[in-house]
Amino acid sequence: MRRARFVLPLFLVLLMVMACATFKMNTYKSLYSSGVAYDTAMQIVADLDGQGKITPEQKAEIVKMANVYYVAYHAAVDAFETYIKTDAVEDKDKLAEALADVAGKLGKIVDYVSRLKGGV
Repeated sequence: MRRARFVLPLFLVLLMVMACATFKMNTYKSLYSSGVAYDTAMQIVADLDGQGKITPEQKAEIVKMANVYYVAYHAAVDAFETYIKTDAVEDKDKLAEALADVAGKLGKIVDYVSRLKGGV
């Protein structure tokens, strides 16, 4: 009985640590993947521009969207760094909001680039 009192809390603590590590790893992977997707989209835009397939207005629009994404991405990176230092629930919530913002802004870029490229 005494052993069970020790093992159960230890098991719960280990689960929480693993969940926290998983969240941090998933956050890192999400930010990394977002950066790769952004870079790919910008390379497609550069290729289309080099081929003369986009107008100056379209290029200006994508640059505007890219700047908004850039700010959101770096805000998420800052939120991630803060959460890593504090492990505070409030900072985790702020990070989750920042990640959702990045995903939304990246989604808009991908959608726009897809339309430029002649996709759906």
